[in-house]
Amino acid sequence: MRRFLWLGLAIWLIATVVIRVSGEHLFKAQGGNPPPLLFALTALAIAVPVSLLVRSLPTRDAALRATVLLVLPGMLLDTGSVLWFRVAFPNLPESARAPFASLLLWAYGIALLAALGPRKASPSAARDM
Repeated sequence: MRRFLWLGLAIWLIATVVIRVSGEHLFKAQGGNPPPLLFALTALAIAVPVSLLVRSLPTRDAALRATVLLVLPGMLLDTGSVLWFRVAFPNLPESARAPFASLLLWAYGIALLAALGPRKASPSAARDM
């Protein structure tokens, strides 16, 4: 399970660097607001890998625990990203702070929901029914 924590940290670091380097392209379309398509693409980009990643876990409880460990580093570290927005993302206008924070909440919520998706019944779960 610890690997999910490290994977979450790596994903957070990569995403933060990408947004720091080229985030102005994501938020410039509507005066600092991300286009609605970005929310849809974010949902797909998160839900599919998370659901595939946790699918191999034996129970829904294990999937939820793994997903919490996956998103926890980002949720904690993005608190600083939002508080010190101008330092973390100097290429983004101050008006993008709230839309950025809402996109973060959206992304973490989608990841947690993806862990609740349909699961293949394990042989032991089928016996218990």
